[in-house]
Amino acid sequence: MKTYIAFLAAALVSTAAFAQQEPKDPPASTNAATTPPPSSVSPGLSEIFDKLDANHDGKLSQEEAQAAPTVATNFAAADRDHDGTVSKEEFLSAFKAGPQ
Repeated sequence: MKTYIAFLAAALVSTAAFAQQEPKDPPASTNAATTPPPSSVSPGLSEIFDKLDANHDGKLSQEEAQAAPTVATNFAAADRDHDGTVSKEEFLSAFKAGPQ
């Protein structure tokens, strides 16, 4: 009977010790709250610019920007050189994904 109790006690202690160990390779988390957003240009952003650039001159006028409310609203901020148009470079920089 003493052997049985000793064996049971040893099993309980080893189980408790095992339960307290940290996992060696924790699984990768896909939680959006802990995953930082990408800070690169969105793959479709260049295509959006191309669609908005109705006359294909490589820049957006205020009239062309009206086709996309977000672009129209942020047109002045995107026009970094204040020339009245938004170049493709200015557009990609202003509307890239992630924090700026």
